[in-house]
Amino acid sequence: METNQNLTQEQILQEILENTRKTKNYIKWQLYITLILVVLPLLAMVVILPMVMKSLGTLGGIYGGGLLQ
Repeated sequence: METNQNLTQEQILQEILENTRKTKNYIKWQLYITLILVVLPLLAMVVILPMVMKSLGTLGGIYGGGLLQ
């Protein structure tokens, strides 16, 4: 298989291999960034949201320990 630039088949395969490795690396980093920007905030909300709701409920007297008790 000859091209205009006279690249050998081995050189073409090396370029394909190199580009494949780069693509895998990009996909890996995309996964890391997705985990950091999406999953971790969701987990933090699961932990923090109940505490915030309890505080707000206490201030309004609807969650126990409020002004009405």
